[in-house]
Amino acid sequence: MVSLGAKSRLRIHAYLGILSVLLLTAKAVLSVLPGFGLGEALPLSIGRLGGIFGALAFLSGGGLGKFLSDQRSKTAEIHMILMLAGLALQVSSLAEEHPHPLAVFASWIGLAAMGIGWIYGRRIFDRTKIRFPWESREK
Repeated sequence: MVSLGAKSRLRIHAYLGILSVLLLTAKAVLSVLPGFGLGEALPLSIGRLGGIFGALAFLSGGGLGKFLSDQRSKTAEIHMILMLAGLALQVSSLAEEHPHPLAVFASWIGLAAMGIGWIYGRRIFDRTKIRFPWESREK
């Protein structure tokens, strides 16, 4: 079995997580916009694929916490809780072809939680050149 380094594992975790969030967002947007004539099967399949990538991102992120300081590990815990809560809120809208409006509302709340969790994930490591306006350059 090939052993990956921490940087490679972090990169895989980030790519899987970003792909998951993008697919789940595409599912939510495509299910609201019925004018494209895509039907209901394609957004549902896209969302289910996003859920699978989210679970893989969670599994690939396991063990990365041992490389963190105390403050960063607290931020990583908040990141993990928000991302898992957002992913769990997606399940009800991914389970049925015609989800209940309450399930759709829960999935939108889940997307918001995942967005906040993604921002917390960006704060764990200082590895990006693109910053939000509220993020400071110096640590």
